[in-house]
Amino acid sequence: MGEVRCGFAAEVIPTPLFLELYGYGPFLGRRNRGVRDPLYCRAASVSDGASRVILIVSDLVTMDPGAAQRVRQAVRAATGAAPENILVSATHTHSGPTVSPGIGWGEFAPAFQAEWVAVATRTGIAAARDEAPVTARAGRAPLSRPLGVNRVVAGGPTDPEIRWLRFDAADGRAKLLIHNHAMHAVVFGPRMLRVSADWPGEVNRLIVERRLARHALFLQGTAGNINTAPACCAEAEGEPELRRIGASYADDLERGLAQGFAVEAAPAAGHLRPTPLPCEPVTPDFLRDAAARMRAIGGRAYVIDRLEEMALYMEHGGDVSITAPLQVLRLGEVYLYAFPGEPFVELGRAVMDRSPGRLALSTGLANDNGRYFPTPETFAANPELVTATPGRGYYETQFAGFGRYRARYRADIGPFLVERLLAGAAELQRAATPAS
Repeated sequence: MGEVRCGFAAEVIPTPLFLELYGYGPFLGRRNRGVRDPLYCRAASVSDGASRVILIVSDLVTMDPGAAQRVRQAVRAATGAAPENILVSATHTHSGPTVSPGIGWGEFAPAFQAEWVAVATRTGIAAARDEAPVTARAGRAPLSRPLGVNRVVAGGPTDPEIRWLRFDAADGRAKLLIHNHAMHAVVFGPRMLRVSADWPGEVNRLIVERRLARHALFLQGTAGNINTAPACCAEAEGEPELRRIGASYADDLERGLAQGFAVEAAPAAGHLRPTPLPCEPVTPDFLRDAAARMRAIGGRAYVIDRLEEMALYMEHGGDVSITAPLQVLRLGEVYLYAFPGEPFVELGRAVMDRSPGRLALSTGLANDNGRYFPTPETFAANPELVTATPGRGYYETQFAGFGRYRARYRADIGPFLVERLLAGAAELQRAATPAS
C-alpha cells in the first residue's frame, strides 16, 4: 500500500430557466427564474496506491439510482475505481431541481438528468486526475448554538456537531476539507424561485474565503427530521438568516479544526449492496379502501389520487417493493455510512456511535431517493393511514411520502438500516485484516 493521495474537482451544474424546482409540496409549479448562487457538482478522490474512493456530491434535492449507476460505471471505466468505492449523493437543497422521477414534487426533466450525468462523470474523473500526496486529520466541532430544529418531535434531538476530515498537501496547506452535518437545506422556502445551494453552499464558500482549505465538500447528514431555524423563508427574508447560519457554522468549524487529530486514511475501500428493504404488505383492495375512507373524511385529493393510482398500477403488474443500495466507505480510520434516502438524525447517530475507527460520518440522499427513514417511535406515534388529525411525522411514515408507487416501510426500517450498514463496515474491517 503506497502513499495517500487526494484529488478534487468541481463544475457548475447548468440549470436552465423555467426548470422546475423540487420540494415543499406537490404541484407547486416552482419554475426557475434565475441563479442566486450556482449549483455545483464537487468530487473528491482518495487513493492508497492500490485502490481509490471517489465522492461525487451535487447541489441537488434528490438522487436517482439509475443515473447514479451510470455515473459510477463511467467513472469506473476512466479511473479504475471499483464501483462499490464510488459514492454519488446530493446536498438536498430545496432551491434546486431533481434528477429522480416523482409525482408532483418537481417536474422531472430527462434532458437535465442527462446533462447532470455528464457533469458528474467529468467531475469524478477530474478529481482522480488531480490526486497528489496528502496527510489526513479529522475531528468533531461542537456547535456553540443550535442551528436547526426537530420538525417531528417538538424539542427533539438535532445534530450537535460538525464532523470533518481534512487532507493537507505536501506544502502544509489544507487541500480539501470534507464536512458533515445533519440539517435540511431549507433556509429558502417555496417562494424562492431562483436556484441556490442554500446554507451548505454558503458554508462551502466561507471555508474557501476564510482559507480554512483550498476546497470544501459538504456531506449532508441524516437530516430527515431536522430543519434550519428559521426555515422556508422568502429570498429577502432568508438572506440574513443564511448569512447568520453560515457564519456560525464556519466559526464553530474553524474552532474545531484546531482540536483535530491525525488519522490514517488507508486503506481506501467500499462496500455496496442492493438491499430489499422491509415493507408492510399492501394490496389493491387495501389501497382503494383507504382512498375511499380518506375521501369520506375530506382528505387531501393528492393523497387519494396516488392511492387509487397505486392500486391500478399493482393490478397491471407494477411492483411496489423497495430495493436500495446500502454503501459503506472506509478511508483507514474513517468510516462513511451512506443512507439511500432521508434518515432521521437518530439513525445517523446510532450508526456513528457503534462504528469502528476513530471517526464516523453519516450521509443521506446517497445513490438513491428512498424518501424518509423514520424511527420506530415515529411509526408508533402515527399508526393510522386514514386519519382526520395526522400527527407530526405522519407524512414521513406513509408510503414514502405518496410521491411514488411504493409500499410503506415497516416500523423497523431504521434499525434494519443501521444493522446492515454496520455489517458492511465489519466486512471492510475483515477484508483489511491479514489472515493468520
